[in-house]
Amino acid sequence: MALDPQSLLVKLNARTRDKVTALRFLKNEVVGHVQKKEQWVRHGVIRPIVNIIASDALEPDSKGTQPPFLTLRAFTDEDSAKLQALQLLASFANAGPAFLAPLYAAGVLPAVLSPACLQNEHHQIVLAALRVVRDVAGAAAFASPSSPITSSFLADILFTSPTLESIYQILTPKASNPDSEAQISIVAHLIKSLCREERYQAALVSSRILDALATRLASFVVANGQVLPGADIISRLEGLEDYMPEPATSTSSLDGVLGAIAAIIGDSPYRTCKLLYSPSILAVFPIVDTDPTKSTKSPSGPVELPGIGPTKHIDFEPVDLLLPYMLAQSRGHPDHASFPSYGTVRENATPNGRPASKFQSAAASRTPSEDAFAPNNDTDFEKVESPLIPWLITLVRSRSGNEVLMATSILTSLFKAGFSYKTREASLGLLVVPVLLSILNEVETKMRGVDYSNCDRDTASMLNIIEEAPAILARLITDSEPLQKAAFDCGAVRTVCKLLKDSYDVPPPLAKSWTWSTHNKSPGSPSRLPPECRLGEEGEHRYLVHRVKVRESTLRAIGALATFKDEYRKAIVDQEAIHYIVESVAQNPGNPIPVVIAACYAVRTLSRSVNILRTALVDHAVSMPLFELLRHHDIEVQVAATAAVCNLVMDFSPMREPLVEAGILGILCEHAHSHNPSLRLNALWALKNLVHSSSVDLKKRCVEELESGWLVQLICDDTEDDALFLANSRGDRPASRDIPDDMDEDVDMGLPGDHNRSVLSTAFYKTPTTRAQPDVRIIRLAEMELGALRAPELDPIPKARHDDLGIQEQGLGFIRNLIGGAHSSSSADSANETTEMIDYLFNTLGQDRFFGILASKLRVKVLHPYRRRSPTGNKARVLQPQTKIIESVIYILVHIAASIPRHRQLVVSQTELLKKLAKLFNSKDREVRVALCHLINNLTWLDNASDGPGCSQRALELKKLGFLSKLEALREGDDEIDVRERAKSALWQMKPAAY
Repeated sequence: MALDPQSLLVKLNARTRDKVTALRFLKNEVVGHVQKKEQWVRHGVIRPIVNIIASDALEPDSKGTQPPFLTLRAFTDEDSAKLQALQLLASFANAGPAFLAPLYAAGVLPAVLSPACLQNEHHQIVLAALRVVRDVAGAAAFASPSSPITSSFLADILFTSPTLESIYQILTPKASNPDSEAQISIVAHLIKSLCREERYQAALVSSRILDALATRLASFVVANGQVLPGADIISRLEGLEDYMPEPATSTSSLDGVLGAIAAIIGDSPYRTCKLLYSPSILAVFPIVDTDPTKSTKSPSGPVELPGIGPTKHIDFEPVDLLLPYMLAQSRGHPDHASFPSYGTVRENATPNGRPASKFQSAAASRTPSEDAFAPNNDTDFEKVESPLIPWLITLVRSRSGNEVLMATSILTSLFKAGFSYKTREASLGLLVVPVLLSILNEVETKMRGVDYSNCDRDTASMLNIIEEAPAILARLITDSEPLQKAAFDCGAVRTVCKLLKDSYDVPPPLAKSWTWSTHNKSPGSPSRLPPECRLGEEGEHRYLVHRVKVRESTLRAIGALATFKDEYRKAIVDQEAIHYIVESVAQNPGNPIPVVIAACYAVRTLSRSVNILRTALVDHAVSMPLFELLRHHDIEVQVAATAAVCNLVMDFSPMREPLVEAGILGILCEHAHSHNPSLRLNALWALKNLVHSSSVDLKKRCVEELESGWLVQLICDDTEDDALFLANSRGDRPASRDIPDDMDEDVDMGLPGDHNRSVLSTAFYKTPTTRAQPDVRIIRLAEMELGALRAPELDPIPKARHDDLGIQEQGLGFIRNLIGGAHSSSSADSANETTEMIDYLFNTLGQDRFFGILASKLRVKVLHPYRRRSPTGNKARVLQPQTKIIESVIYILVHIAASIPRHRQLVVSQTELLKKLAKLFNSKDREVRVALCHLINNLTWLDNASDGPGCSQRALELKKLGFLSKLEALREGDDEIDVRERAKSALWQMKPAAY
């Protein structure tokens, strides 16, 4: 039966049976025909279709909302109409970004996301609604920024109440069936693709969704027969038996669950710990000492919790039996040394029918784990690693495709948060990194010559691997020299550089992803049609979006690879990648903000090589594109660009002079006044490098443009701490942080609701039995541990303190470089310039004020107390002098003492300042002790015969203050040979002059 548009619209607004007839006709008309979809949209069918599913959504107590258990209604004509309408909406959404505008105008998202759809008792309707959301999200991924529905807009709607409650119910079905598994798969992939911000992650944790996903993950452990030996017995003894999940079915999607978990936990130690402390994970992976030679029904102790910085190795770790034996991973192997962080190198079956454990037969045939031989001096306070970590490594080595990527991402979060043994670093380098790069290379080879205009599910999966694998690799190897070496040895440089270059290739001939005509096909003008009858912009082709994602991901990987070793940086240059990195810095439509920020990071790490800075980066003229980014409208781009120019303005950089001539000095001084602490910090860092070994004129210009009063404020004031205190005093929230005023309150960030809910309330878990309070010992312990971990992560005070100290350190470093290092090659001129700059600072800041500032940085500081719910009330926060600040103060004095006798005498006359310095000779920091020796050496330096009496007087004053005995103690007993030699040199000068 054919229907003309007017007749169809009449039937869509008529009785239910007519609606069903019209919907079926329309579905047969448009499915697979994009141009017909456009024609029907222009005829105005979208709003009547949405109205069919929105009728129940507007009635909170309608029969379609949250029915009692086991009260399933028969499938009525109304249900059939709703199902047909949802299927039609999914078909329209699947037609591409141009159809998002009419769908938005008709109110499709509020209707589809209502409990009437997502909590409907009929699985078919819930699944159909989720497919609409999935297809809308798929189109939004390629939509233009002007589209009314973008990925961030969809996330804002999806990750709020009551939709989050619907998502939780979908993830915790009462019974498993193909429809429910399909629902879970869609929800998991939506979380993976849309959860990109901290507020969404916090909301998903507070809504119990992370715990529901952890239970799903544990069900795969059960299905694979990899539950730890005796876990069912241990769980019964510990009260966790209700949390042991049923095995996952063959239709369950593991990669979706892994991806959703990875997206939620991100780089947060608290959220990562929340995963480890999920009762279902604790049930399948109980941590308890067991004797492999005895019955697994007899655990030798209570269940323990994993923790940060685990060092306690239990006698038997069964999951490690699934991994290849690694001799180098002996538990007695010393921990790897710590490495400097980004920006510091160049820049100063069981009784219930579940499958039996695979470990049952292996336990008796293998010797105890090497962990038993690790030193264990204080087991009461040591933590154990979760078996989830080696299980994930096993998953990486036994699975393929996106499952490997997502398992690696979770592993990275666990490793970065400190929940793994240090020796796992070697395991990740040998067992994970090669697999990740192998998959990337394999998929990249398969994708050559693929038809991007016909992107089926397998092709989309391979595109996803190419887009995400380099970024996951970057997260994993950042700040880890052993893992960077493992990646380099596996050819990571060649792989990621090739992918970056390929992202700039001329695209193949591309058919339009969504073919539709803009020509008027109806009597009325398109501009006069209602919004729900007008199509929007077509959006980007998926291949072009793919190229941009690959560009960002590979740039992040290149930046991570270039962090430490010049050898790796040279390899990047040899791959001819510099041109493409510089091209990515440029502002153009093909380089959105994430690409530009990633490119700035790559430039920053590459510029740590003096050779590359003076050759490749100069040859490709990186300075001017970066200079233009300093004025970018986005503050994060400004922060990244300012960080990238830090090395470009060093004295050995050929780009310094052109940048100064272009006006970088004024821009950096302006950024140093920014309200954004990261921008202030990077600007001061760049200014510190800029004035090093520069002319006196440039140094004075810099002080004048920065303003001496502002420089003093940056060094002395706790700007971020004061701002936080003021905001709390007024009852305001700190800007850009959704954090409660009273940090003792048990609240998750950015989520409304019961602020006093337990961190690990048993209400978070759907179990056969209901407990009013968490009466399970291990859960109560987990709740306390999570509370302790959560407080510092959500507390804005440490962040404010860190920002203030970093800015103060760079401000002192700026002063140090102002009076140290010379522009002139003549030693006499150099001394004159140093003297001139010292006197200039004394005159500009005030001599007494200057030394008072230095002395204040060596004192214990009492900071603003913050309101706390505790018996003692407000407690003062005491800040001890920080090592880096102390070093900067001493070296400023070292430079002053390297000037003329008059300046040395000024330093010696600062009695209170010197008394504070005398107390620092027993500092644990080697650099502080070395700096003190340098200072004494300079203060007792004899310029010429006329300075003899003054030199003797200075030595006597220092002796009275105890510096002589302090130096003798360093010479005789210091553990560092460099300190002993420096002390010996200072004593050689000081003793003759003091007697």
